[in-house]
Amino acid sequence: MKIRKLLRIFHRDLGYFIVGMTIVYVVSGIFLNHRHDFNPDYSIYSEEFSFDPNAKDATNKATLIAIINDLPHDLKYKKHYIDSEGMVKVFIESGEVVINPDSGKGVFRYLERRPVIFGMNKLHRAAIGTVWKWVSDIMAFILLFVAVTGLFLLKGKRGFIRWGLWWMIAGFVVPLVFILIFV
Repeated sequence: MKIRKLLRIFHRDLGYFIVGMTIVYVVSGIFLNHRHDFNPDYSIYSEEFSFDPNAKDATNKATLIAIINDLPHDLKYKKHYIDSEGMVKVFIESGEVVINPDSGKGVFRYLERRPVIFGMNKLHRAAIGTVWKWVSDIMAFILLFVAVTGLFLLKGKRGFIRWGLWWMIAGFVVPLVFILIFV
């Protein structure tokens, strides 16, 4: 069997294999590229509420737990402190509650995982353990193989020597320009 035919077969079959993983990497990569514009892993919710400031001392633990339990979400008290402005900051699971004991107003902020995107981003960062790191490395080698074998698939006017070489050089120049300018 000729080498070019063998390369086509491997290029095609491995290309099909990596399509799904590449789509996951592309989508999560876009989310991670914009992590300074919004949180790609969590949705951040903020809700204001009010309570009766005259009912009890809103700075002791028991009263704070009662106030938090009256809120519409299942919030778990961790600890609290009073800041220099007299505001009570209560740490809850996945967020915080800030209470103004004088006015009877408060706000709670909490994080909620983005269901699919959170997992995709963890995979993209290879942050789930050693096995996934190896799977990720194997995918990188397969991508490299598909890229390199693709150089030799076409002959003639649109082949690598007459056409593809220039596109490949452009592919190196673009990141090189960004490295030289911004790094």
